[in-house]
Amino acid sequence: MRVLQEQVVGQESAVAAVSRAVTLALAGRRYHANRPLAVLLFAGPFGSGKIHVAQSLARTFLGNACKLIYVNCQQLSEAADPLINLHEQLASGYWYAHAIPPFRASAFPIVVFEEIDKAPPTFRDHLAAAIDRGELQSRGCFFSLRNAFIILTIHLSKKKADQFIGRAIGFSSEGETDVEVAKHYTTALDETGNMLGTALVNHIDEIVIFERLTERYILMQLDRRLAEIERFLAGLSIGLIFSPEAKSFLLKIGLEDLTYGMRQLNRGVRNYLEFPLADLILSGQLSPGTIVEVKYEPPRTFLHFQILIVT
Repeated sequence: MRVLQEQVVGQESAVAAVSRAVTLALAGRRYHANRPLAVLLFAGPFGSGKIHVAQSLARTFLGNACKLIYVNCQQLSEAADPLINLHEQLASGYWYAHAIPPFRASAFPIVVFEEIDKAPPTFRDHLAAAIDRGELQSRGCFFSLRNAFIILTIHLSKKKADQFIGRAIGFSSEGETDVEVAKHYTTALDETGNMLGTALVNHIDEIVIFERLTERYILMQLDRRLAEIERFLAGLSIGLIFSPEAKSFLLKIGLEDLTYGMRQLNRGVRNYLEFPLADLILSGQLSPGTIVEVKYEPPRTFLHFQILIVT
């Protein structure tokens, strides 16, 4: 699972838990042949990388993050008929997933039920029964969950996240006693049981807790984003020089509000760097053989772009 570790920043415990679940699933260690390969619950604050890990899993095993099948449980709660809405989401997801040739013959479907705590309680009971059967019935259609990897996500408040910070249930931190690990496990089960109901929680193989990201991990993600942009421009034969001051400007934006994790940083990179670069490319000012130097001069609230011509 080294590839997965390289794609995910700041969630070592979560990646370890997912890697273990995938290893067990692919090795065939499951008790019921009709059940999914694994059912994981991803719990953590906004922007901590829950969907990013699922997408990385799809890229690693399916060759394309687009093959990830989503069910938005918030829409189920808002729909007049949750099962009709479920059918529409699954039908669209399965069609799109199977429209792309499988990356590997052994590839398994990955289905994400996003914000499962927002789904109606009756649907959560319906899903628990479907996991037992290995198929989800909706409007006369059967969507197979056998040999599938099921991921449920919930958002934790800051208070709840702090209770389980750095915790992947089933793994112990250095120096923790067995009693402390068992206490964390019991607390997590109680909390998720209150949120989801015991019927569904009893079908979860592993609870994976995502940490709130720190400045160190925000900086690592910024370095990755800048490297991606540099590679993209290099493919267009355009050079990029990024000053330390410009990098500090983007990092400051990313750290303004950690409530939403990476989302604040991603918005900053898009608004202050990617959009201006796109405008320069579309206007023809940035063309093959040019170099763009990105600077920041305080107290400005934007980056400065200087175009150099390579002679």
